[in-house]
Amino acid sequence: MSTILGKDEQKIKEATFTTDLILFWFKANYVLTNKRVTGHTPNTLLGLIPLGKVQIAQPLKTIASVITSTNFSFLRFIIGVVFFILGLTTVGSSIFGGIILLIIGVINILNCFTATFVITNNAGISTSNKISILEKSKVIAFTNEVNTIIADL
Repeated sequence: MSTILGKDEQKIKEATFTTDLILFWFKANYVLTNKRVTGHTPNTLLGLIPLGKVQIAQPLKTIASVITSTNFSFLRFIIGVVFFILGLTTVGSSIFGGIILLIIGVINILNCFTATFVITNNAGISTSNKISILEKSKVIAFTNEVNTIIADL
């Protein structure tokens, strides 16, 4: 990721995270500088179709906290199960359609566990960024670095 640095701005840490277990080529990129946190996370429809990205650029002086959590998305799990069952029932009549539904179902079931890091500003507004559960240790290291820099301000 190419981040344009401002006057007297220096990169402290750059992190790239996989956002999805199945679509491992979808990457979230974040950069911590001595003045701000910038980055982006890709958006997907049904966990499969890319639909742009969410970008952030947050000055460090306005960040109140950065936290990391793990989540289980019950809605994504239910959607995955529904698509999986629909795929199983339609494989007999339409093999191609059934396989597509099965794939969408499996992708949603596998991605119902996510790691999330949340940036909260001084006004209490939070921005959450979902990352693959396998990248949890990298997310924790990045948030610890951001919190250390914030504490030193």
